[in-house]
Amino acid sequence: MVPRPSPCTWNPLSSKRKHVMIVNPQKPTENALYFAELFMMNAFDRLDAQKANATRASDALTKLRSALSGFQAALTGLSSAGGMIKYQGVLSNTNMGTVSVGSSAQPGSYAFFVEQLATSHQLSVQGIPAVPVDEAGTLVVELGHGESFEVDLTDARADADGNLTSAEMARAINEAVGNRGKVSASVVTVNGEQQLVLSSGQAGTEGEISLNTNGIGHAGLRNALDGANEMTAARNAVFYIGGEGGTRVEQSANTFTGIQGVSVTFTQAMNAGDPALMLTISRDGSSTEENVKSFVDAYNALKKILDDLAYAGNGTPGSAGPMAGDAGIRTLQQRLSDMLRQSVEGQKLLDFGISTDRTGVLKFDTVKFNEALAADPAALDKLFGDSSTGLLGKFEGYLDSWLSTTNGQIQSRQDSMEKIQDQLSKRETALEAQYTRVYERYLHQFNRLYVIDAQMNYTLDLLEALKPDTGKK
Repeated sequence: MVPRPSPCTWNPLSSKRKHVMIVNPQKPTENALYFAELFMMNAFDRLDAQKANATRASDALTKLRSALSGFQAALTGLSSAGGMIKYQGVLSNTNMGTVSVGSSAQPGSYAFFVEQLATSHQLSVQGIPAVPVDEAGTLVVELGHGESFEVDLTDARADADGNLTSAEMARAINEAVGNRGKVSASVVTVNGEQQLVLSSGQAGTEGEISLNTNGIGHAGLRNALDGANEMTAARNAVFYIGGEGGTRVEQSANTFTGIQGVSVTFTQAMNAGDPALMLTISRDGSSTEENVKSFVDAYNALKKILDDLAYAGNGTPGSAGPMAGDAGIRTLQQRLSDMLRQSVEGQKLLDFGISTDRTGVLKFDTVKFNEALAADPAALDKLFGDSSTGLLGKFEGYLDSWLSTTNGQIQSRQDSMEKIQDQLSKRETALEAQYTRVYERYLHQFNRLYVIDAQMNYTLDLLEALKPDTGKK
């Protein structure tokens, strides 16, 4: 197949002056290419225009999906955060602990007195003898909450002498099937002597370690394990809610989660008579304001892209957006704008300082917002709601009708566009085949012309040779 030629820099059919092609019979291939291209030019130009329009429309759909998905992601982030209003927790002494506040927290103040912190049990085993691995036996590690796991020391990797070392015991304990982080074992060298150190993975008395050596076959190893020293006692955290002398709480962890939406981790114990550690949960005005601003920014970003896609143009060719005149896009823009004005339980965006200018862009009046928030904090969450209620729910529900990959409007359009592009691809193949046939026809004709021209030139040469010599010089 003759390859399709590159587009001409000058279209003879659209030129204002008459195009004249002087055929050179000596160049049949060049003549055939020229006239074949001239013959097919309009068809190829129409195809190129159709392909460009299809690509532009496909790119516009991709951009539209990206814009709507970005807005939907912003809404999902707000709805999954548990409400537009955010709270913060502040401790009176940050050296005593840390606090994290979730979406379900409520304002309030709490006093704590920390009597003792929870600690993880830790044992050290000294004087472990050189034990032939086949005499080691099985060690059972038991924990305070009743769980236990076995360590088969006969399967441990022995040293070059075939003896079990402290390091190999530590490895065997850590790799025991039933361990799974319950106890970690390591080797510490003190004054040149290696010690096997066992540390509980759980704080408090529930993580207390005890060693059952009934299955140990070597007496020296059994004695060493039975004589393990306690490096750190297993203790529960003990603290009081309401200050010293208040409600006593004892638990295995230093983190208290008894307050809805609040997690307090104590890091330091207190002495009798110390002032209580105060925790204050209050509304975080800046974070709440930032949440609302993120909604405003996300909507405006979406609106900008929709406006660009649907731009009618300024009269200059090519200035219109790829979706100018698209009824579906106009409906999308109108629905989004209408939802901004909807009332939810008597509340509107305008009540919280969120309004639209004459172009439809959202504006955020922080002064009016903070005044409304102070007057009725709960109204903000009612207005925005979550993924199924309020404005957030309404927006997300409508966006699904566009973004669904099964029956959404964008998917339907993309499926149709793929069919159009497939048809154009087949059309291009057919035109290229037609171009080849036209070229071959012209080539055949110009080859005949070349032969005729050669014959005529030969005849002229013969006739020229027959002319009488006049003797003129």
